[in-house]
Amino acid sequence: MAALRLCVIFLALATMSRCFLLDDNSLQNLLNLITEEKKLRSSVEQEINLLRKDIDNMKANHQHALCKCSAAGVVAFSATLTKDITNFGTHQPIVFDKVITNVGGAYDSRHGSFRAPVNGIYKLSFSVLQGQSTMWIGVELVKDGAVIARVKTGDNGYWNMGTNVITAHLNAGDDVWVRHMSDSDNKQVVAQSGYFTSFSGHLIHSD
Repeated sequence: MAALRLCVIFLALATMSRCFLLDDNSLQNLLNLITEEKKLRSSVEQEINLLRKDIDNMKANHQHALCKCSAAGVVAFSATLTKDITNFGTHQPIVFDKVITNVGGAYDSRHGSFRAPVNGIYKLSFSVLQGQSTMWIGVELVKDGAVIARVKTGDNGYWNMGTNVITAHLNAGDDVWVRHMSDSDNKQVVAQSGYFTSFSGHLIHSD
């Protein structure tokens, strides 16, 4: 009986096709082609996995460059005010101009704000010194404009100082800063060359 001549086309990833006759060697030919196709598929899967790893590494490096996180994952900052503020407006931010510590680069001395580089629990503290007798001053810590802590001090003499320390959960990208509460109190913040009126914080634990 004459061999039935059929052409079987197998598409490989290299877009190559092969034709063969279903003769006495057809079974072996099929097995060889299947084995080769499995090898090609395995090779492609390995390449895909390597590409995925490269993409993940690129994303991690990009995020690291954006947040400027230290290699050890430490985020800590401390800054102080070195010049008096004499006409303090309502909700005016305090720009703590002298940076003492800024591990991770998340504190911006141009605007006096801290931007959380990662999700996590942070410890934050701030203090204010007022230098006018019979007057009080109030400042507050805000997260993206929402109050999360306050300090009120003074009204009984010169050089009154108030401090507050809190822990707060921040998401990556949240901005935190210190601002004046209102215009009904003392409009002067005293620096005394620094280290009295200050703003500090550090990451306790990331999510």
